[in-house]
Amino acid sequence: MNYPIKTDRVSMAQVVYSESFEQTVDIDLKLPDYCPDISKILKCRMEPQITGRSIMGDRITVEGMSVVRVIYIDALSGAVRCAEQSCPFEINVSAGEVSQNSAINTFIRVNYLNCRALSSRRLSIHGTFNVDIKIYDKSDSHLCTHVKGDDVQQKKQTISYHALKSITQQPFSVTETLESGTGSMAVQSVLRSDINIVTKDISVNSGKLMYKGELLVKLLYLSDLESNRPDTLEYSIPFSQVISIDTSDDDKQVVRTELLNSIVTLRNEIGFEDPLPVVSAKICVTVLTYEKCESSVVTDCYSTLYRLVPQYGVSDLPTYASTINENIIEKLSIEFSESSVAKVIDVWCEKGGIVCEHSDSKVNVRGKYVVCVLAKDSDDNVIYTERSFDYTRNIAAVDQDVDIDAYLTVEVLSVGFRITGDHGIEVRTELNVNGELYTLMTVKTITSADADETKFFQTDNNASLVIYYASKGEDVWNIARQYYASANDVREENDLTQDILDEDAMLILPTTQLRHTVATGSRT
Repeated sequence: MNYPIKTDRVSMAQVVYSESFEQTVDIDLKLPDYCPDISKILKCRMEPQITGRSIMGDRITVEGMSVVRVIYIDALSGAVRCAEQSCPFEINVSAGEVSQNSAINTFIRVNYLNCRALSSRRLSIHGTFNVDIKIYDKSDSHLCTHVKGDDVQQKKQTISYHALKSITQQPFSVTETLESGTGSMAVQSVLRSDINIVTKDISVNSGKLMYKGELLVKLLYLSDLESNRPDTLEYSIPFSQVISIDTSDDDKQVVRTELLNSIVTLRNEIGFEDPLPVVSAKICVTVLTYEKCESSVVTDCYSTLYRLVPQYGVSDLPTYASTINENIIEKLSIEFSESSVAKVIDVWCEKGGIVCEHSDSKVNVRGKYVVCVLAKDSDDNVIYTERSFDYTRNIAAVDQDVDIDAYLTVEVLSVGFRITGDHGIEVRTELNVNGELYTLMTVKTITSADADETKFFQTDNNASLVIYYASKGEDVWNIARQYYASANDVREENDLTQDILDEDAMLILPTTQLRHTVATGSRT
């Protein structure tokens, strides 16, 4: 006999596809005719970016462009120059059954890059990077809330969790022309650009989410191609986007932001003597909407009549714990061992990966970044150095015995410096760790309950009750289960208000003489 069960459906955001794809970059870079010869290579940097991604049927397509920039000193005037070359890449794979409403996230990490000069005008560049693709979709679990049967005893546990209501993903573009009034100098040639996203405000009203953010733009550029003097400029570009979501007043929204690609170009326009820098960026905002739920689930059951064999299932329910928005400020010293520092041209920070760890009730993040310094020595020669640094920070506190899951990203907010001596500078970096933290609740529930009607419970005699000598710490449920008695009857008969006994006790266990006769269809 199979006892019918009633279930609650619980929706979760689950990673239904996760793969990493290594991409190789091999470039034979030849300087254009207008670029002076190379005297010394200062920095070679690879910047892979996503230009498009889509899910069509069972196919995932990710398209991108890997931009390699070489900052060097020219042999003609000793000025800082930049040469760059791009090469496209495409990933096209089968992901099986994936919903068209799924959300796709991509993460890029550069493994290594090697730049070798074959001549004063030709470079051989080789490197690799990985594109990690994750597909998030709505996944349903079913938790048993009731087993139907008058003879069935059920042990229940009330749980609170966050159920996923919807996943909404919206890409959009931001383009801004930086007019000459924005900065004090004209931009003739861009040597390097850094663009990062900062979330400023998120509000929800009538099914609409308003996202407000800023693009932090920093340029290293040449203002005069004849004097070849490099300068830096910093801009803040505000933007906003309205996203339609399925939500109600008590729901919780989790917002994830990705900068898929960005570029700074120079555009000549009528009425402007100098070219105007144009910042273009493609951004994707993913909104996960959760509703807080509560269920009373059946964790165990037995029959007072038959030998019942329940089957169990385990579900890991992610419960939203907190939003992470932590600024990490690091101060560090950098020495130029062979040169004196007369002037710092530019200092920037290249962020690395980030890892979330849980230990001793603390949630820590651990990561790495590289600080790059471009300066001039006392002889007015351009010098360059870079240093790699590690950081660790505590960002939250949770129970020690819980499992956690996190979605975290890191952005560079600012980099400052001061010269501390003839050969050194002190650098102050500010990083922002942003994302969300979840605790994973493991719930064991009944998935089915089957009983053999030919194997019913029999007492050794016709006694209507059993005397049981219980020890402190025993569970009333386990005692009743052992004797196929009703746990509620045991509590009522012995005036118990709690399940776990706080002292030794003699318990009266009602056993119901009619079990055997009812099961066999006869009565005495």
